[in-house]
Amino acid sequence: MLSQLVSYTQQKGLLAEPGFTTKEIRWLVGVSPQGAFTELIPLENQAKTAPDLSQPDMMSLPGYLRGQGHPVEQAAHFLADTCAVVFGLAERDANGQVKRPDEHAKNLQKQATFRLLIQLAANDVPLLKPIAQALSDPAQMQLILQKLEAQTQKKGAEKLKPTDKVSFWLQGQCVLDFPDWRDWWRRFRAQAFPKPDAEGRMPSFASGALVTPASTHPKVTRLGGSAFGHALVTYDKEAFESYGLSQGENAAVEEQAANAYRAGLDALLEKAETLGEMKVVVWYDREIPKEDDFFKDLFAPVTDEAQELQALERAHQVLQALRTGQAPPELRSARFFAAAMSPASGRVMLRDWQMGQLEDFVAAVEAWFTDLAIVRRDGQGPASLPGLNRLFLSLQRPKTPEQNFDDYLKPIKQLQTPLWRAALNPRLPIPYAAVAKIMETHTAEVMTGAFTEALKAQKPDAAALGRIYARMGLLKAYHNRKGGYRMSAELDLSHPSPAYHCGRLMCLLAQIQEAASESEINAGVIQRYYGAASSTPSLVLGRLTRLSQHHLAKMAKDAPGLAYWFNTQLAEVWKALGKNLPRTLSLEEQSLFALGYYQQMAASRKKETPQTQAPSAP
Repeated sequence: MLSQLVSYTQQKGLLAEPGFTTKEIRWLVGVSPQGAFTELIPLENQAKTAPDLSQPDMMSLPGYLRGQGHPVEQAAHFLADTCAVVFGLAERDANGQVKRPDEHAKNLQKQATFRLLIQLAANDVPLLKPIAQALSDPAQMQLILQKLEAQTQKKGAEKLKPTDKVSFWLQGQCVLDFPDWRDWWRRFRAQAFPKPDAEGRMPSFASGALVTPASTHPKVTRLGGSAFGHALVTYDKEAFESYGLSQGENAAVEEQAANAYRAGLDALLEKAETLGEMKVVVWYDREIPKEDDFFKDLFAPVTDEAQELQALERAHQVLQALRTGQAPPELRSARFFAAAMSPASGRVMLRDWQMGQLEDFVAAVEAWFTDLAIVRRDGQGPASLPGLNRLFLSLQRPKTPEQNFDDYLKPIKQLQTPLWRAALNPRLPIPYAAVAKIMETHTAEVMTGAFTEALKAQKPDAAALGRIYARMGLLKAYHNRKGGYRMSAELDLSHPSPAYHCGRLMCLLAQIQEAASESEINAGVIQRYYGAASSTPSLVLGRLTRLSQHHLAKMAKDAPGLAYWFNTQLAEVWKALGKNLPRTLSLEEQSLFALGYYQQMAASRKKETPQTQAPSAP
């Protein structure tokens, strides 16, 4: 993985020079040529190339500066740091008292170091002299500190936090965008952190060459969850070390390669997709046409069915071109790399790593789309397919406003990685736990009426309907990936499972009840009997079948065409069921019951002649 990230960095021409990184800058403080603070500018977390100090650099910087005659106690970054460090902004409670006095005192020591670095640089870089002058002026510092404190009282996007990163605005530009300071920073790092000699070279895990290992690696900054970043490769405990090796010697990577893989991963995380609490990235070993990259299609929530069909058809066409040799040779030999990760206490938790041919990736996407395909509620073609994250969240009922997102994810968090792996591997099954969670959620929504309401609404809630499509599609995918009989997206009259046809029967019996009454009796039928019918069909469906005969007899007089249609449908179901209804259904069979119910309902909504048109399905 490290090697492929380094290659990606080189392929994209990304900045990977040691001592530099991209930082999310939230605020800029304007500085006049006379050294006065002029304004506070919000940036909405713009990424800027900035000086960078690794953890070992931060540890050794105070000692180096003291050796040069500068009495400092704490390290600080150069040109860009937090508001708490640069201006001594403290976090305060409702009474105006500093919340963490010890941390604030340490930040004031860091502030002295930050100011010192600017002053040292200003001796050689005239551009920085106004900033050094303003930072050394107590009146100016007090003025800007008051502005910052006032901004902490704002709400929403205007609110400033002590941990927000800040830099400076001068001559109509962010100071980080000027090239003037870069050579000074390179020279300073070379003097302050001299490289070790060539002894102790080891084979690099990233390049294979003999290198001097970096003792620690720079942190990934775009994973989220912490303003201080996350380490992908780290050894901070003796239990992680062996054979007398310390820190980075346990997985030797040279400083240049460590910065390169961090730059590549940060760039990928900029356009990562979200699956639960994970960030998912996919890249390739060469440039490929945009129309051949299906990564976004896996996650993009599509509301237009035509677009979804286009994506599926496009995957089919690309796959055929790759398999028949019609695609260019460089495309046929292209490889993909996929990683899923999440933050964990300052470290990158790599949850999944996959690699293979581009053809394998496209084939997986095509199979995933095909497995998830399910008919629309009106029976008129396939429903739009869910993006992976929407599919994952549909396993349970929607989050309430008062719920914390982490707490909301807990019941299904263990399913995010298996679902991702299943999407990229057509031979992998859909987790049984996902089916169990869907059935729990689905049955609850049927019993409360939410399921019926979403399906019957003239102007349906798109999100609610999307969750139904996602659940039904994933149940179908589960059974298809078990092997053996493959289900279609629409009603399947020849399905071998009695449970499936029990679901069809339940749907028809509910429709008969609704058609026979002007009241909303159907809601009572579904809400009262669905749960029992899906678990003990012989006990419930037999009783409802006998009751339906009375309604059909009456219907034969008032609406003979409709009665004929219902009798035809019932005959088909009983032909598939045989003489006896199942006594009980397992959870898997209950999922087939749900699919049979849904697909029968969609089939009933297809346009018929006026004389035989079925009623609105529940």
